Amino acid sequence: MGLFVAICVGLGLAAACGLRVFVPLFAVSVAMKWGFMTGDAPVQAAPAFQWMGSNAAVALFGVAAVVELVGYLFRWVDHLLDILAVPLAAGAGALLLTSQLTALALVPGADGADPTLVPLMHPVLAWALGIVFGALIAIGVEAASIVGRLSSSVLTIGWLNPLYGMVESVLALAITLLTIFVPQLVGIVVMLFVPILLLAAWRFFAWRRKQRRAREQKLLEARERIAKSMARHSHKLAGDSPAAGDSAA
Repeated sequence: MGLFVAICVGLGLAAACGLRVFVPLFAVSVAMKWGFMTGDAPVQAAPAFQWMGSNAAVALFGVAAVVELVGYLFRWVDHLLDILAVPLAAGAGALLLTSQLTALALVPGADGADPTLVPLMHPVLAWALGIVFGALIAIGVEAASIVGRLSSSVLTIGWLNPLYGMVESVLALAITLLTIFVPQLVGIVVMLFVPILLLAAWRFFAWRRKQRRAREQKLLEARERIAKSMARHSHKLAGDSPAAGDSAA
């Protein structure tokens, strides 16, 4: 049950990172600081991730969360934050899922020996799963969020974007808190939507590649037009040179 709860917590936090990067990080830091992520609590952190409960981490993530929440209340600023949030959400999702998969579990000792703490999963495997699923789930949610914001911008010329941002912030906070206190519920819901989130992440990357290729094609066409214009101008100058010489004679 410990591993299942850890997976649920990690998936829920990764999904929340797709809506707001620093809200889950700040909530986890506060939970670790207050002791909600130790002992028999549903959310547990490995020793390698205890730095997330330090005063510096709480302050840093708290300030970043406030800046992020306020930034999404302004039109057009939210689009810039979306661009920055894609890699940050991927990293945060991978970090939070890995932190749960590497948590320590109390295992009874053999022949009446004292219980020992062992990781729920080998760190290498945990990081591999965290990078694959944590990052992709966060990107999938972020991709869906970006699509919704673009639709809002097109339909309302950006006037409803602040309201859209407020709804996202509330959802991010709600998912984070539910993940900490009711991890099984959130984890099962995320698991059901994993194929959709992975498809959204794949479509997002495909759209980004298409946009990049379109920009490269436009740049190539612009260079070709400039080269043709310069060539015509050079031919014109070359054609005018003999005429200029004959008139001088």
